[in-house]
Amino acid sequence: MAIMLRLKCPSCGEVMNAAGFCNCTKCGTPIRYNGWGMLQIYRMGSPVSIAAGYGIYLDGQPYGHLANKESIRIPLPMGTHTLHMTCGMTRRCEDLTFTLTPEAPAAYVKASIRMGFWSNTIHLTPADPSEMPQA
Repeated sequence: MAIMLRLKCPSCGEVMNAAGFCNCTKCGTPIRYNGWGMLQIYRMGSPVSIAAGYGIYLDGQPYGHLANKESIRIPLPMGTHTLHMTCGMTRRCEDLTFTLTPEAPAAYVKASIRMGFWSNTIHLTPADPSEMPQA
């Protein structure tokens, strides 16, 4: 399984997948992330909501969608960030706050959906690198 990078253009906000440094597909701005940390998200496989992508929001900003059994890496500046995910009409999520530092530059998260009587909830769990799919 190839794990793509999910990048957001600092100029126009366009979200795109890339294999490394690139230029924005919308405005042409070079996107560089030297000295940044990384968030890897793995959407665990589930027959529930299999056709719907999980919407990714970091610090309130959209970062596209994540398909069933998909894993992506998102370069982020060092600091504290909050991850929120949605699925179709489901907006309930147990948000996850994490901090990237030079000593701990990577965060790993497993995402799943927990069925509920009135509403489903996206469940975000911190993970160990060994629990993540490898490229």
